[in-house]
Amino acid sequence: MTTTVRTTLYPLITAGQSVVRDTERHATRKMLSAIDGALCALPVNEMDDQADRILHGAIRAVSLAEDAEEWTLLSDVEHTVSRFLHEPDDATMEHPSVRAVVLLTSECGSRYGERIEDPIERTTWVASPERRAWNRAYLLGLEALRELETAIEGTGTGRTLDKAMTEFLAAVRRAIPYAALYETRRALVEVARSYGLFVVGMRQPMPTNGRWEWARRIGSATYLFEVEPPLMGGDPYGAVAVRRIAEDGTAAPVRYIPLGPDERRRAVTEAQYRI
Repeated sequence: MTTTVRTTLYPLITAGQSVVRDTERHATRKMLSAIDGALCALPVNEMDDQADRILHGAIRAVSLAEDAEEWTLLSDVEHTVSRFLHEPDDATMEHPSVRAVVLLTSECGSRYGERIEDPIERTTWVASPERRAWNRAYLLGLEALRELETAIEGTGTGRTLDKAMTEFLAAVRRAIPYAALYETRRALVEVARSYGLFVVGMRQPMPTNGRWEWARRIGSATYLFEVEPPLMGGDPYGAVAVRRIAEDGTAAPVRYIPLGPDERRRAVTEAQYRI
């Protein structure tokens, strides 16, 4: 790879990572469009077949997330609940906000409980972090619906309803682009590898049926991470367990990094929350 390509490619990859982080914080259709633009800006002339296949798979996943019908349902919840909060008098269970929350919650439940006939694909889906994200959105939707009902009945408060709705919609915003963000992070790693750059991948969630919670590709190795609770191994604030997997599959011994009571632990909590 020429120096020109290297110096041009690195900013494109970091720009892609930056928009992924922004989307992790608050996903919108506009943010997904920005991811699509970042992926399409990557050069493909000297890319190997594996990277090309994964990149185009990521572009398709982003397009599907951008067009997801859940965005419309989410917008309906935002508008109707806002209307109720500003004009709660004389509202009944026939209020449009109730129907909007029910529809979005039901859609989250359908995505979580998606029926897959192929046994191998079904096993993969059951253990997938994306399914866990939809389940979280579904459960928070049920809680939001309960808070809306109590607010309509006059036994709840606008503050608790607003908090429940904020948590519900944030969970939906994480679930909608979950697969797209996963494939985008993967594509950025593959493009960097294909062009000979030193790879510094982003956090990727791991299946829920194993020990490890997230992984990162750094150089030619993959690093696996798990958060240990307090007092396991004698660490009063817990620790992060790390294992390095070499390119040939050789696994290094597990190392433990103790956590402190302050920013380091909050940073780990935020990482888990996002993935």
